[in-house]
Amino acid sequence: MGDQPDNPQALFGPITAEKKPGFSMQELVSEFPNHPSDWTIPEAFLCLILSAAFADGRIAEQEQDEIRALSRRSRTLKNLDQNELAQVNRVVLKRREDRPDWLEEACEALPKDMHLAVFAHCLDISLADGVLVSAEAEFLEKLINLLTISQEEAKLITKVMSLKNRF
Repeated sequence: MGDQPDNPQALFGPITAEKKPGFSMQELVSEFPNHPSDWTIPEAFLCLILSAAFADGRIAEQEQDEIRALSRRSRTLKNLDQNELAQVNRVVLKRREDRPDWLEEACEALPKDMHLAVFAHCLDISLADGVLVSAEAEFLEKLINLLTISQEEAKLITKVMSLKNRF
């Protein structure tokens, strides 16, 4: 038997396959950064969703309702009792006031696999009142960059959230 692939009688011909990259622990480096943070995940999460509501300088009633609903259904926040949630809120407001890099810090404190969901929640809150103003759009663009969300992902999330809030 010949080893030519076009020979119908050849059972075992050479195969050209792409070599798969090997496993690398380096992929985990971004998941476990080498810089300690005093932000908890609930603090970072609440900071970003509150900031989405604050972005235009006021919090509309619909945005407040959306944040309250999110705090009851989000796994990140729903396990906190009312006092714990109030304490997280105080910490977040203090850090926003005292730290010039609060936004970057909050984004860095979130696990990478939360980035898309948090961006979607922030966009949803910004759209809750039926209006997206320039200041809100600027805040969301900062989030896209700080959370390292691709343009394709941002477009898809924006399309879905726009439809959700339109009807």
